[in-house]
Amino acid sequence: MSETDERRQEHPPPDCAPQRLLLVCPSPRLAHEAVAAGFGVRVLADAHQPHDGTLPPVPVDLVDFTDDTAVTEAIEASVRRYGTERLLASAGSAELPAVTDTAARLGVCPNPPDAARLLGEPAAMRALLNGSRHSYVAAARARTARELPDAVEEIGAPVTVRPLAPLPQDSALRPVGTPGEHSYLVEEYLQGPEFGVVTLTVDGMHRVVGIVALRGAWPARSGSLFPAPLGERDEAEVRAITTELLDLAGYEFGFAYTVVVLTANGPRVVRSQARYPDEPVASLIELATGFCAEAELVQALAGKPVQPPTADRCAAVVFYRLPAGRLLSVWGLEAVSELPGMHEVHFPYASGDDIPGAGCGAEGYVMLTAASAHDAAQTVAEAQRLLHAEVSPRSEPL
Repeated sequence: MSETDERRQEHPPPDCAPQRLLLVCPSPRLAHEAVAAGFGVRVLADAHQPHDGTLPPVPVDLVDFTDDTAVTEAIEASVRRYGTERLLASAGSAELPAVTDTAARLGVCPNPPDAARLLGEPAAMRALLNGSRHSYVAAARARTARELPDAVEEIGAPVTVRPLAPLPQDSALRPVGTPGEHSYLVEEYLQGPEFGVVTLTVDGMHRVVGIVALRGAWPARSGSLFPAPLGERDEAEVRAITTELLDLAGYEFGFAYTVVVLTANGPRVVRSQARYPDEPVASLIELATGFCAEAELVQALAGKPVQPPTADRCAAVVFYRLPAGRLLSVWGLEAVSELPGMHEVHFPYASGDDIPGAGCGAEGYVMLTAASAHDAAQTVAEAQRLLHAEVSPRSEPL
């Protein structure tokens, strides 16, 4: 093959064919929406988690995502052999250097290679914001667990401790410790209600899709409510600090989910990710507005202007946690499911199952819609009154 022919193969000439899009670890819904929007779709999926047959009939390449070389080669093949023009990464793959760096080098990534990392890595995000001084949070890095007491003393209790990814064995940042040991980010504890800000960015312009009330932001403290009951000034400040973070990270395209604490000294960012929020929070905006995240994302990629949705009702999800032990019986699930506006009752246990305790296993939840935040809180209270579970402590004989 001549050099000219090779260049033609690597960069196919423009024609009337659909824009070719490589979706990395997409949800089936995203793949279907991309096909429906007219893209020529190809999927790069994890060989260790093959899809369940719900993807549309498009080419699927399987790759081991723990093998950076294999990931790089798969993306290069998609671009050079099949003419991929754009790449969208999902399910955490957007933060993999093998994905972001390769896509940026080949000119198919809508974001700079470091944008997702600067949002998703706690230490990188905190350094970014502290450099701007607009959302300053005192923080210190502990390179090993043995350094944690000193870092806590430096910041002053109370603090929040975040485990970071293990440092490489040959990292200059680890003069002591064992291979694979975590380092830690120690931050001052932020007190106040939490809010989740969902944004969709196109060509560097950030649109706030919605703000979700999280911990301490509405009466049901163990759940989330959309839209968040925020005053005009507080909402403006929460929006401003979120979009500032996206600007600082150089984020150019896609969804982001940023958690903000409204402290007595103003809003402070807790964490952020270059992705739509996980379920069940992800469903709240759609229930209240009809907004389909996957459809809006591919339409934005196709050049359609982003129109933030308007809520015509409230949507809420509330978690319930059972004490550790063995579940003997549960009653009231059917009565809860028949409450007005109830969308889903998720109870992950059956009689006889072990309950591992809060934070150690699956959690149940109810998801509902209501005309107002007050009505949602009343329905939640009624669900809590109706639902009962009998749990035997592990120390008792069955």
